[in-house]
Amino acid sequence: MKILLASLAENGSVKTHTGVGRYYHSIRERLEKEGHEIFFYGPKKPVNVDKLSLYDTFIPLLSNSFAKDFAKVFEKVKPDAIHIQGESGPGLAARSFCIKENIPYSSAYHTNFAIAMNMWLHVPHSWTWHYLRWFYRPASLIHTHTERLSNSLKEENFTNSIAIFPPGVDTKLFYPDPNPALFANYKRPYFIYAGRVSKEKNIEAFLDLDLPGTKFVIGSGPEKPNLEKKYKGKAAFFTSEHLRSMLSNGDVFVFPSKFETFGLVLLEALACGLPIAAYPVMGPLDVIEQGVNGYALENLQEAALRCLTLKDKDAFLATANRFTWEKTADNFLKNQIIL
Repeated sequence: MKILLASLAENGSVKTHTGVGRYYHSIRERLEKEGHEIFFYGPKKPVNVDKLSLYDTFIPLLSNSFAKDFAKVFEKVKPDAIHIQGESGPGLAARSFCIKENIPYSSAYHTNFAIAMNMWLHVPHSWTWHYLRWFYRPASLIHTHTERLSNSLKEENFTNSIAIFPPGVDTKLFYPDPNPALFANYKRPYFIYAGRVSKEKNIEAFLDLDLPGTKFVIGSGPEKPNLEKKYKGKAAFFTSEHLRSMLSNGDVFVFPSKFETFGLVLLEALACGLPIAAYPVMGPLDVIEQGVNGYALENLQEAALRCLTLKDKDAFLATANRFTWEKTADNFLKNQIIL
């Protein structure tokens, strides 16, 4: 099968580090091994989530937004199915073309777009949901990760058919592989956050917790310089160069975000043998088994401290092993709308 995929986060030639970009990159990698072809239609330079600037973020959001450009790619590729991810730029172009030519397509809702627009541009949630209902209405099918996410769309008066299947984790890349030398000069226990270092991730809620030992922030993003300055001497900041080993060194993975619809890094942490402390929100609630592989509590400090009592790493690994990219890719393929 040939699938033409319009995406903000991936263009097929530049590997991105966003959750959505990793999601589609992982699916393409597996489907192409089975003989299928995935063609990406996206901005020449995918959105750079590490820099919230006109050039790195907002121009890519709008680029490749004309149906005539998408039409040229469609004629060249002659796909068997069209899939649209992203509510602006390439997604708008693909949507316009499909409506004009009366072509059915699948779409995806993977990000809390209303929260992002409110945080970045102070757009009221009601305005964004009005736009999202308009954007998704023509889609024959919407892909989502969880039943909880599907229900949230229905509560916002989405009437589309919805396919539900979670992302996966590559246990050949993420597995217990500690390197104690990386944290040799830091006091245990080790509480770790890993991911994008940005405002919507709510990282200060983690850094403000009264916890023993050391707090680690692993990753990059627009908020990192500010947090390094504000919490100098109170937390350790690392790049994600040795992510697997750093996760494996840890005692607890602390996930303060209330923004995610799932959170790939939750599975990666579990695959490396870490229990998860988080708020009881979408994403963590779909992964955490209370008292087994973590705690999801309104009191994040209590959740983090309770996680120190969880020692059954086999239970953490068992959760991660339930989520495979092979299953995700298979579901993605099954839930395409054949032209």
